Amino acid sequence: MTILSAFATVLALVFIMLNAVSKFSKHVQIVAGDRFKNIIQSLTSNPFRGTVIGTLFTAIIQSSAATMMMVVSLVDGGVMSFYNSLGVMFGANIGTTLTSQLVALHFTSLAPYVVILGFLMYAYDWKYKRYGKPVLYFGIVFLSLSLISDVVLGLQTNQSFLHLFESIGDIYTAILFGTIAAVVFQSSTITSAIVVILAGQGLLSVSIGIGIMLGANIGSASTSFIASLFMNHGAKKAATAHVLYNVIGVICVIPFFKLFYSLVSMIGGSASQQVANAHVVFNILSAGFFLIFIKPFALFVEWISEKTYKTIPLAEQKINF
Repeated sequence: MTILSAFATVLALVFIMLNAVSKFSKHVQIVAGDRFKNIIQSLTSNPFRGTVIGTLFTAIIQSSAATMMMVVSLVDGGVMSFYNSLGVMFGANIGTTLTSQLVALHFTSLAPYVVILGFLMYAYDWKYKRYGKPVLYFGIVFLSLSLISDVVLGLQTNQSFLHLFESIGDIYTAILFGTIAAVVFQSSTITSAIVVILAGQGLLSVSIGIGIMLGANIGSASTSFIASLFMNHGAKKAATAHVLYNVIGVICVIPFFKLFYSLVSMIGGSASQQVANAHVVFNILSAGFFLIFIKPFALFVEWISEKTYKTIPLAEQKINF
């Protein structure tokens, strides 16, 4: 397979995977009805509980972008306060790490069986029929990743392909690469999963893989931020907080990257497992840090929003703590 045909194949599989993630999230929410939204509304009375709910919700629907879109919409509608939305946002970043963990644990090998199971569940008129589509699309996501892995495996001796990843020579380039990839794909989940695959096949070093993953975290905030531009000030604040949360988290880890890398190495595992573990550790540490300083962070976002969106003076705003 030439590098051009391989690139086209991978791109097509990414498009299939993006569609499957979107459909999976949509059908999970259809099956649950308004229960997920009601749970988020009722169980986010404090940031810690919000973080737990955000983690669980995102782990279930496999899309931090979908979680943040719901949160921004709830803030826009006045159902959830900006302050209460922060905990859910912190949890969304933790929940999105499940996919990379499943890829690292070779869950992709079970993907064909999950697809078959989902199809059979949906094909027959029985009480579990409504769960068929979510299971089917969940399987398609990992089947696409499995096929991408097979395509990439066939390119391990292609010098042009190897040169592409050799050009990512430092942590800053890796972060930039990950940010752009997540913005283009509109999914940090998919970007991180592909990075885990590449690291597992020896095409990326663990440190560069972690750098791309950090960049993907920043890029993941683009979806909710773009959507918030057409909403009210509360929604803009929530989306701005998401951007700042990810950017500040990455900036804070850069000076201590060697220490962070050593921590991930101590946990152990294969190269793919180390990148997946770094994804989890980074987001848990970020959430813990921001939960401690959540009030100063909320005030900082308020100040930034006042300057950016030319809102009423901060002194006249009521901040719901």
